[in-house]
Amino acid sequence: MSDVETAVRNFFQRVWNEGEVEAAGDFLAPEFISHNPFDMTLRGPTEYGQGVLQYRQAFPDLVTTLEDIIAVEDRVAVRGIDRATHSGEFMGHPASGRRVTTTWIEIFHLRDGKAVEGWVEGDVQHLVDQLS
Repeated sequence: MSDVETAVRNFFQRVWNEGEVEAAGDFLAPEFISHNPFDMTLRGPTEYGQGVLQYRQAFPDLVTTLEDIIAVEDRVAVRGIDRATHSGEFMGHPASGRRVTTTWIEIFHLRDGKAVEGWVEGDVQHLVDQLS
């Protein structure tokens, strides 16, 4: 396993699965910018961590499973699946108690071993459709 793959696995395990958002800076550079389908501007590890906390408030039992990690030069692509129970308000939808599954792909641009930019692609409408 490459250093990049290890860093990505640790990032998603600690930050997303365990909610240790203070660990975001281990993989995200201070100047990190997230481009995501939720229309949220997230800059730097702290804002990113706040976004994770908001998501985990709606889906506190979130489990992110990484299916693929492909690293080439200064890019790393990650394909994952999120599974969770909708237990809190999300995008105007009150908690429904429904189990949801969503797939996504994120491509990170790395500089000096840390992500400086990330592009997330996911079907937000499919996620929202599962809430009602």
